[in-house]
Amino acid sequence: MIDGVSPQDAAEGLRDQAASCRRLAARARTDAGGVALRAVADQFDTDARRLNPMSERRDAPAPPTKDQPA
Repeated sequence: MIDGVSPQDAAEGLRDQAASCRRLAARARTDAGGVALRAVADQFDTDARRLNPMSERRDAPAPPTKDQPA
C-alpha cells in the first residue's frame, strides 16, 4: 500500500479514468483525438490490470446515433 491507497482502490481509480477517456474519445472532434484518448484509456487499463488483475474494464456507453439526442 502506497500513501494509504490499496492496490484495489488505485486500480478502480485507474479504471474510472480509462472509462472517462473512452467517453471523451466517443465525442472527440477529430479522428486523431479519438485515437489518442483511446490509447490513454488503454494505458490506464494496463496499469490497473498490473495493480489488480481482478479489476474489470468499464466500457463507455455507445455514442448517440442521429436519432438519439446527445
